[in-house]
Parts: sequence; structure tokens; C-alpha cells
Amino acid sequence: MANKFNLETIKGGNGKKVESGQKQTISAETEKGKVLVGAGFFENAGKKHVGQEIIFIPRNKIDKNPNNFYSIDHIDSLAQSIRHSGLSQPLEVSKQENDRYILIGGERRLTAIDSLIADENESEWSDDVVIACVLKNPEEIDLPLSLEKKEDYAIITTNKEARTYTDGDTYMEIQKWKGIIQELRENGVEYIAGKDEDGKQQNVRIKGEKTRDIITKTVGISSGQVSKYEEVSNKGTQALKDALLNNKISVSVAAKAVHELDSEEQDALASDASQNTVTSKEIKKYKKDTGQNKEVITSAKFRKDIRNITQSLKEGEILLDETGRDKYYFYIRQLENILKSN
Repeated sequence: MANKFNLETIKGGNGKKVESGQKQTISAETEKGKVLVGAGFFENAGKKHVGQEIIFIPRNKIDKNPNNFYSIDHIDSLAQSIRHSGLSQPLEVSKQENDRYILIGGERRLTAIDSLIADENESEWSDDVVIACVLKNPEEIDLPLSLEKKEDYAIITTNKEARTYTDGDTYMEIQKWKGIIQELRENGVEYIAGKDEDGKQQNVRIKGEKTRDIITKTVGISSGQVSKYEEVSNKGTQALKDALLNNKISVSVAAKAVHELDSEEQDALASDASQNTVTSKEIKKYKKDTGQNKEVITSAKFRKDIRNITQSLKEGEILLDETGRDKYYFYIRQLENILKSN
């Protein structure tokens, strides 16, 4: 069974709060009398967890990462899960120069802990609660990337598979990967880690490959889906992109909108989406009637349009069976109705 964080079992491992100087204390970050959030990991204090050292850090020393673009939802249910069952893994943080830590992975977990801290009915939770974390240093990533791109890479890979992705999450991840891939190309990197269609680890070739094909394997979506995101990125208005990022519309709606609507019409759709659900079937209602799609039908044009039909009749009689006859009269009536209604 995987170790879990649990307040009921982590107070010194025996129901008591940890006193400074006890053997179980991990580092200077653990302070006298503080509740530690990390039950099973408590026994492994100072040891390695998946290649990283576990330390305990007070909540008030951890800052959320402004570069973390992933959506935060279903926090209430996660908070109750943490309260009753604990966490399945520690947070991932990077140490800053001012003796503070910035979050790399685990923003939903930390947000859920914050909701428990803010709950007046949860007396044991406070902003100095001490949380199990593993240290990550983006600068140590063994790839020829700028620090900015290393941080993006750390956030993406740390959060991978740890959440249910929204279309907005996927859109932003693709944009981040494009920048990462570009730098890797420029620095001569030929391969990077990825997954095949079955989710198995594989090396993804960069040299000589299209960015879209690389993204399908690093992000884990089909080429067709990547195309939709790229169409929105290249042709969508900022308002339409924001609606996608804020999960007001799906990527399917956004991609169809860039095909069928001009900039003003896209903005109108995005505005409505902030208040109401917009589906693909409703996109056509945002198309303005500019008269450009109208056509004038004259008797001369009509004769020209049916020229092939009359030519067939000149060549001889056409014998229709019952099905053909019914279709003939059906379409004649349809044509009459179209012309009479205008």
C-alpha cells in the first residue's frame, strides 16, 4: 500500500506533535510543535523518494508558481480526501534565495490544503502546518535549455498524468512544448522522452521531424487534435483563445469558429460563452448576414443551371421507377418552395 499523508498518524508518528531535536525531525524546516502533513513519508525522513530527498516545509514558506498554467478544479472533493485519507505523494518545490520555496508540482494539492486552512471548522489546520515536499532544481535539468524553458519543462513533466486535463490545459501545454522543442532543435538535441499511442515510454525524435508530430508524442494526443489547437492558435482572436483557456468553450468549438467566423464574430461567440454554453451546432448563429453569400436567380441563370438536365431529356425519354419518381416530385416541390419563398 502506498504511503499517504494523514494528520491522525503523522504527529510524531505516535499521535504527538514533533518536538525539535527528535530523531524523526527531517531538517531545520521542521519547527517545534508543528503538525507534519506526510504520514508514511515521515518514516523516511531525509531519505530518497523517487530519486528526491523528502523534507518538511511550513506552508507559509511555500509560494505558488505564477507560471503554472494548469486549471484548478474539484478542490472541495480533493480537500476532503486529504483530510480523511491524506496525500499519495509530496509536493514538488524549488528553493529560492530568500529561504522560501516555489511550487513546481502539486498546485491542486496545495490549493486543497489551503482550503482546509481557511476552513474555520478545521482547527488543526493553520498556515504554519508543515508539508512533506521533494526538492527539484530546474537548473539541473540535463537539457540545453534556457532557465525559462527548463522551468516550463519541469512544470509540464512534474504535472504530467497527475490531473484530468482540460482543453485549455492542453492548449497551453502545446504552446510551451513548441518553445521547448524550438530551443532543443537550435541546440542540436536529437531525441527527447515521450510516449507511444499505448502510453509506453519511448524516445521521440526531434531532428528532422515536424513539430506537430513531436507534440503528438510529448503531449499524448492525436495529430488531428494537435491540428485543431494549432488552428485556434494561428487564426483565433485573443478573446476566442481566452474562452478556450478559461474552459468556456471546447477546442472543437474554437476550431470550427476559426473556420467559419471572422474576427468580430469570433469575439461575439467568446463573449456569449462567458455566460452560456456554446456548442458546435450554434456557431452558425454568430455568422453575420453581409449579403456576400446571397445569389440572384434570374430565368436566364435558371435555364443555364438546368441545362444538363434538359440536355438529358432531349436525348430521349427517362423512365423512373417508383423511388425515382417520388424523389423527382419531392425535389421539384423543394425547388418551387425555395424560389417562391424569396
